[in-house]
Amino acid sequence: MIVFDVIVHGEVKETIHPISQRLHAMLAQVTEEARRLSKVYGTPVQVNRRIIY
Repeated sequence: MIVFDVIVHGEVKETIHPISQRLHAMLAQVTEEARRLSKVYGTPVQVNRRIIY
């Protein structure tokens, strides 16, 4: 399973768990969440992906 960590100022603040594992759906959801979280934290956020086995 692929999850995305939201990093603000070098700290992991949240983890996004995509609803679908399809790449198009995942990209749309993560992009939307990153925009929303940028507004919440007031700064651009960095999104890193990782795989959970």
